Amino acid sequence: KFWLIFERFLNPDRISMPDIDTDFCVERRDEVIAYVTQKYGKDRVAQIVTFGTMAARAAIRDAGRALAVPLGDVDRVAKLIPSGPGGFTIEAALKSIPELRALYEASYVIRKLLDTAKSIEGLSRHASTHAAGVVISKEPLVDITPLIKFGDDEINTQYDMDWVERIGLLKMDFLGLRNLTVMKNAVDEIRRVENPAFELATIPDDDAKTFEMLGRGETTGVFQLESDGMRRVVSELKPSAFDDIVALVALYRPGPMEWIPQYISARHGRTKPKYLHPKIEPILAPTYGIAIYQEQVMQLARDVAGFTMGEADELRKVMGKKQKEKIPYYRAKFVEGAVAHELDAKLAGQIFEYVEPFAGYGFPKAHAVAYGWISYQTAYLKANYSREYLAALMTSVVDKTDKLVEYLDEARRLQLAVLPPDINESRSTFTVVGSDIRFGMAAIKGVGVNAVLSIIAAREAGGPFGDFFEFVRRLDGRQVNRKVIEALVKCGALDALPGNRAQKLDALDTALELASRASRDRESGQFSLFGTVEESNDELKPQLRALPPPSLLEQLAWEKETLGIFVSGHPLADVADALSRAGAVPIKDLRSRPEDDFVTIAGMLTEVRRTMTKAQQQMLIAKLEDMNGTVECIVFPKSYAQLQSAFVQDAIVTIKGRVRFRERRGTIPGDEAPTEISVTVNEVKPFERRDLPPAPMGWHVTAQTRREIDALARLLDESPGSVPVVLHVGGGAERMARGIAAEAYVRRELESIFGSRIKEGAP
Repeated sequence: KFWLIFERFLNPDRISMPDIDTDFCVERRDEVIAYVTQKYGKDRVAQIVTFGTMAARAAIRDAGRALAVPLGDVDRVAKLIPSGPGGFTIEAALKSIPELRALYEASYVIRKLLDTAKSIEGLSRHASTHAAGVVISKEPLVDITPLIKFGDDEINTQYDMDWVERIGLLKMDFLGLRNLTVMKNAVDEIRRVENPAFELATIPDDDAKTFEMLGRGETTGVFQLESDGMRRVVSELKPSAFDDIVALVALYRPGPMEWIPQYISARHGRTKPKYLHPKIEPILAPTYGIAIYQEQVMQLARDVAGFTMGEADELRKVMGKKQKEKIPYYRAKFVEGAVAHELDAKLAGQIFEYVEPFAGYGFPKAHAVAYGWISYQTAYLKANYSREYLAALMTSVVDKTDKLVEYLDEARRLQLAVLPPDINESRSTFTVVGSDIRFGMAAIKGVGVNAVLSIIAAREAGGPFGDFFEFVRRLDGRQVNRKVIEALVKCGALDALPGNRAQKLDALDTALELASRASRDRESGQFSLFGTVEESNDELKPQLRALPPPSLLEQLAWEKETLGIFVSGHPLADVADALSRAGAVPIKDLRSRPEDDFVTIAGMLTEVRRTMTKAQQQMLIAKLEDMNGTVECIVFPKSYAQLQSAFVQDAIVTIKGRVRFRERRGTIPGDEAPTEISVTVNEVKPFERRDLPPAPMGWHVTAQTRREIDALARLLDESPGSVPVVLHVGGGAERMARGIAAEAYVRRELESIFGSRIKEGAP
């Protein structure tokens, strides 16, 4: 069944070299390049250069250095050039920005600076390696193209990708695809915790659980299928076979998207495909009368008009690249060939006109099948091994907070708990622990891979860490320094050890000094007081000072700093109900709202950026975050003066405005970004915390096990406050000697311990 895919490349009629695109695991792409270099010869393999050009601001700054213009003047001029998509040339800026034009006309130095900058603007500023391009030559490359060496051993062509093709070299794209790495990591985790014999290569291609999940539109984390638009299409199509996924991969692009409703309707038997001639039916029947693939267009030309496969490929190129001057020639050739094969000339013309738009959109079936199979594999892993697959997904996006939050939300939707980092359980990456997923320590900002490996090695060599001082003493101080330990404490990775986070930070200097002293004593052959006696005499062990735990807001700020997300709660937890009562729509629900819908949203301003439009008018762009999402809020120039004062970093506000959508596609396959959502702001109002409900009068909790009593004791110790707590056990009741904090998170903690056996009321 693959003959058609390869015949278009491997035939003597083909004029141009084929494009060969191959995707590899991101982590092992370098191994592939090393392999082809070894196999074909270091003198015949090179990566392809790409050039970064001199933008307007960079040209001004470089010209300023060369002309010795004072740095302050250069900076002032450069900042007048607007930044943004597409850039802004110096000439255009001089025409549209009066202040820049005035400086140009008033100062000889500024005029010379800008004129010089204009002369170098757009020139290549630096060379680097193309993200994917590799050439493999039959002859030594020095005989064909100039070369350049980057670093110690990285050989590149000096010709860019277009010129490499022009001189006849075979260009290949070796692309590192994140999704392949995700699948590899998921398979490793499946083998570690569930099935040592699992092989992704042997999974069935008709798994009912997988297709049921896709039919529900649950495509978060599924390659090629997780954008909002694709999610809707998948749920409408309800794929039941692998070919359905292949067709969607080919159809969901600008152009062929308009045929998706017709495909779905025919797929479900609501409409019947029509064919202009019986010869067309066997070619288009598998795709319900729609020419989805380039190979179908080529086969039509061959079977209907007698084209060779080389001629059919040339026809596809002419149609696909809309080379209008060549269309009449190929139309006449098509009609002539069809008539020679016993078709009516008028009907042949109709078939040509029917095929022409499809040829412009057609997708290579080989490409669609390859990507469709990755889509199916990722869907299979999610449907059948959701813990392992989501752990691998989270590992792949530790540096992309928005995506990490999205996958954390998906885990919660699937009722999978994602536990915070723990130095006695966490590995480097996100991993499966029992029925849960545990945060990987490499996800902690400021904690490098070497430090993580050192901690794991110490744990495996000496067993679990028992307390904070022991933890610090057992570490290799060359790999795990003060900043690393601070980050571990702040994110909660040491919460399983006795003491709260404030106590551990307070004791850090002492712990480091004791660890350093013990290390020196070991090196000099002396016995350490705390290395021998402490194990048998608890009174001699160093102790944490009695300090209250950090406030919830401080703890959450630490988690945001070290993990990029909140783990223990959310700064808005205590106001979420009040914000909801104010009529705020959850940010995650904005995607279901129609374009231009007027909405009220509320949350915390996590980013506020004031900028200029191309017309040099002030505007404001902010990020608003609620309990389950983040959205961009835009204040346009006409409203800026009236609204801008309310936009203060970390302020809690209520915003009224209109929903806007913008489609955005990624440049790397499988990393297509979802539809961008923003809200244009009409009104903004600071939220007053005095509107919050009063603190609870007290808590009554009923314990059934010793474990629950111990958990309550820990909570009282870590969250002291003025709210009384009454413990009910076996028909009796006792008021606790200490009260508990009035924070909203306390109720959640009590509910996690006692379930529904808590009541609010006076003691």
